[in-house]
Amino acid sequence: MKLPAIQFYPGDWHKDQGVQALDLLQRGAWFELLLMMHDSDERGVLLVNGAPMPDAVIARRLGLDNQSANQILTTLLTYGVASRRDTDGALFCRRMVKDERLRQVRTESGKKGGNPRLLNQTPNQPANQPPKQTPTTGVKQIPTPSSSSSITSSIKEREVADATAPALLIEEIVKEKSAKKPAEARKKGPAAPPTLAEVQAYAAEYQPNSADVQAEATAFCDHFQSNGWRVSGKTPMADWRAAFRRWMHRRAQFQPAGAASATPPPRARTSPKPLDPSRWS
Repeated sequence: MKLPAIQFYPGDWHKDQGVQALDLLQRGAWFELLLMMHDSDERGVLLVNGAPMPDAVIARRLGLDNQSANQILTTLLTYGVASRRDTDGALFCRRMVKDERLRQVRTESGKKGGNPRLLNQTPNQPANQPPKQTPTTGVKQIPTPSSSSSITSSIKEREVADATAPALLIEEIVKEKSAKKPAEARKKGPAAPPTLAEVQAYAAEYQPNSADVQAEATAFCDHFQSNGWRVSGKTPMADWRAAFRRWMHRRAQFQPAGAASATPPPRARTSPKPLDPSRWS
């Protein structure tokens, strides 16, 4: 059977040192020879009716005179691009012959059912002997019923199976729900707003020696109750104790301007101006 396409790799063509050593005319002649070898009865070998193609026929197929064709064939053999078979002297391509042998081996393996090693069988295993390979998974396909009685029985079996849940499935559901509970428990919303008594008690504990800490606690509650216990008026407060400590650190910013300002320093005195009228004349 003749293949409709040739297996050609441009990367191998460009990387081959022998092919790149040829000039443009010699490379074109070698490519034409490859096409003829592909169409040959023995793929990869240049034959005519099962016999090696003579050099004169090669020259005529390439459209060259005998001298030019012989020079090109000599260059191809010298650079190792082409080869001659020792048995009959036929010109052939090593890569094409190797690919053809590999194709034939794969074809024969496919006819026998694939690679025996993949099936864990020996090539000479009798046909009546079961394969050594053991299935790793069960059959999940539901067989197609062949009669109305089998359809009715299969429907009843499925109804019974659906009505009675397996114990193993129930245990898995319980475990899954219990595993999700800690993750859900960690999702907590904002803390509940404190009362004035709670803030005053924490203020007395936080700064017991401060005289105005209770007043600051009242101002803290009034401020955040007015904006719904939100930090900067946007984010819900997560920890009011930390917010109160920050309030105490920044309480100077909330005081009215000039409330805590000290007495301005006295104006510096200057020497009296002279009263001599002559200085204005």
